Amino acid sequence: MPDKKRRFRRTREQTAFARRLRRNASKTERRLWFHLRAAGMNAPFRRQHQIASYFADYCCVPLKLVIEVDGHTHSPERDSVRDHRMNQLGFDILRFSVQELDENFEGVINTIHGEVQLRLERLEALQQTPA
Repeated sequence: MPDKKRRFRRTREQTAFARRLRRNASKTERRLWFHLRAAGMNAPFRRQHQIASYFADYCCVPLKLVIEVDGHTHSPERDSVRDHRMNQLGFDILRFSVQELDENFEGVINTIHGEVQLRLERLEALQQTPA
């Protein structure tokens, strides 16, 4: 597809992988996604967004913010390598465990909302600053 402009630079296999991840989301991940989309965040989140060779659970590209939900399959060693690479690309990561989401969902949503609002304010201030 060389002459067509592609929205994302990923292979068909990577796209299929991201779709499988979205389709197989846990109840907790679906609940979080609903709130990221509908809770007045005022920021465009994506699910299973590819950053380098990794897929972020949730990502707001304009704000360079990644939300990760850690279940039983997460490895702190792999996550630190992944986080380091995403940080190198300018992304910050908020990481929550499934248990934390299940036990303190409103607190997690409030934390995310606060971070999003802070970033939106910074972005607005930068846009108002004369060059």
